[in-house]
Amino acid sequence: MESKDLYRHLLGLGEPWTVERVDLDMAQMHVEVYAGHTPGARFACPECGQALAVYDHMAERAWRHLDSCQFLTYLHARPPRVSCLEHGVRQVRLPWAEVRSRFTHLFEVLAIDVLRAANVKRAAEILRITWDEAWHLMERAVRRGRAAKGAELPTHLGVDEKAIAKGHQYMTLVQIS
Repeated sequence: MESKDLYRHLLGLGEPWTVERVDLDMAQMHVEVYAGHTPGARFACPECGQALAVYDHMAERAWRHLDSCQFLTYLHARPPRVSCLEHGVRQVRLPWAEVRSRFTHLFEVLAIDVLRAANVKRAAEILRITWDEAWHLMERAVRRGRAAKGAELPTHLGVDEKAIAKGHQYMTLVQIS
């Protein structure tokens, strides 16, 4: 299997996305993966979903991906933009990352798991990112969790105190439903 095919599978890229080239930098211990799309590809407007031709491309960006054999791996691409009659010129949604993120979805999943198991400083060391990047990833995960949970208020609240041992030690139990 050629390295371009390997990284296309590792990144989970499907049509119209392709891996154009893979550069290995042994001195820096980096793998640089360059993604593009097939000519004539159509992309959905991020607002309404209408399939449109590519209007232009943004400047090249890079996203940190999961390490490859202990090499830092970065995905590079020039995100396409579409021109929607209703919403104007918009960058398309990329299948590997959230809007304004500098990390791929897969890296963010790993980072959240590491952040749940360690403090921010140690997690940043393990992931080989800065403390600020680790904190930002954690904040984004909390925002996603809160948005998914919704603002629904509980309908019932029960409070009870239980004696747990002699000597007047009490435990307060709260049940929300």
